[in-house]
Amino acid sequence: MKKAGKPKTPRGKNAKNYLPVSKNLDFVAVDVETANSDVSSICQVGIAVVRSAEIKDVWTQLVDPYDFFDPYNIAIHGIDHKMVSGYPRFEELCDKISRHLGKTVVSHTFFDRRAISKAFEKCGKSLRYGTWIDSAQVARRAWPDKYALRGYSLGNIARDLGIHFRHHDAGEDARVAAEIVLRAYADTTLETNKQ
Repeated sequence: MKKAGKPKTPRGKNAKNYLPVSKNLDFVAVDVETANSDVSSICQVGIAVVRSAEIKDVWTQLVDPYDFFDPYNIAIHGIDHKMVSGYPRFEELCDKISRHLGKTVVSHTFFDRRAISKAFEKCGKSLRYGTWIDSAQVARRAWPDKYALRGYSLGNIARDLGIHFRHHDAGEDARVAAEIVLRAYADTTLETNKQ
């Protein structure tokens, strides 16, 4: 596989604001799968925990959305009502998910942030986090010649970077979103506090 080229990142008076890839790079990456077009119908959650610029843990949990499963969504992720029967409802997982979300949260596009926010809202709870970063935007900034305008789907970027995974498994997708951010920061000097 050909490695994506390095972008020319601006430096100068703001250089001190750039976070080098080091022991300071801590974040969690999240991904969800939904049962239907209602973004709060989460049927699987995946969280990848990054500490000191390394993926330390990946947590995946099936969720019973107590909602119908659209054949379109089933065709994408393979999860149906039989698979989630007996698993916890999202409201039972809110506290555990909240404990994982901290200062910096990553997802590939903002679908996952919207879905988790709506699911928390549906449960009557508020979602608290620091900064939410879109790994698609990180890739677009890190490798603009390749992804500035198109082609920045999770599958395309993973393939280009030689990352193998089971797409549309929430834990695997969260892990890949984390790996994309780690690769981008290893290849560039992008700021962590910009979306």
